[in-house]
Amino acid sequence: MNLLVRIVRALLEAFDQVLDGFATFFSRLLGICALFYRLLVGAFAGPACLWLFFRELTRQIYFTAIRGSHILIFSSLMLGLLVIVHATQQLVKVQGEEFIGWLLVTLVVREIGPVWAGLFVLLHSGSAITVEIGTMSVNREIQALQIMGIDPYRYLGVPRFWGLTLSLISLYILCVFAAIIGGYLFAQAFAEIFWSRFWLSFINALQWVDLSVGFAKATLFGMLIATVSIYFGFSAREYMGEVAQNTSQSAIWSLVLIALVDIILTSVYYL
Repeated sequence: MNLLVRIVRALLEAFDQVLDGFATFFSRLLGICALFYRLLVGAFAGPACLWLFFRELTRQIYFTAIRGSHILIFSSLMLGLLVIVHATQQLVKVQGEEFIGWLLVTLVVREIGPVWAGLFVLLHSGSAITVEIGTMSVNREIQALQIMGIDPYRYLGVPRFWGLTLSLISLYILCVFAAIIGGYLFAQAFAEIFWSRFWLSFINALQWVDLSVGFAKATLFGMLIATVSIYFGFSAREYMGEVAQNTSQSAIWSLVLIALVDIILTSVYYL
């Protein structure tokens, strides 16, 4: 009888933990959605100081899109290498060189390119935003801004939101360009494909819908990463260890939302 009571109690406790987990998940999801709307319209509501807004926006673009961009260029060249090495030699054997352009458009422009740039921004800037805002929140600098009558979300969040979004779009363009150039160079080295056939295949395969889907993914990824990073930065309240925990949670939430949006847009494309 005691064993049965313990089993039932353990099941009830596990059920309560599952319910608490779902409640916490949906609560954070609603908070992220509300913050997304607030940051989205914050730039059009008239910032408290326009030159300050553009100064912070410029700093965020410089930190995200310029510093460390050489790493993205190198990794994008390697992406082009992987696509060419694993596909081109087999296509040449069956005289399917005309599909090289379609392969690059599908993998680089529409699918992997936005995710590649999004992961780079998440690792390079998303975590940094969470740590920066979280540290300010724990040190009561956020409260000091509120006491002075300054909205911290418009002062700290909006410039970083739009700066990171514009940076990811720019890095996506850079990633695609570097991957295509890398694919062309490695195609010459490994498969001996003439440049005219390579570029003709790529131009014929590239369509406006591919570019639209790629830019839509890059834009939404940037907005999601910025929103989640800012949300968990402001969520830190009591001690510095909470900043580290929120940084980890921010990365996990960003990856989950990026995967979800990527699946949705890809499914819409193939409908």
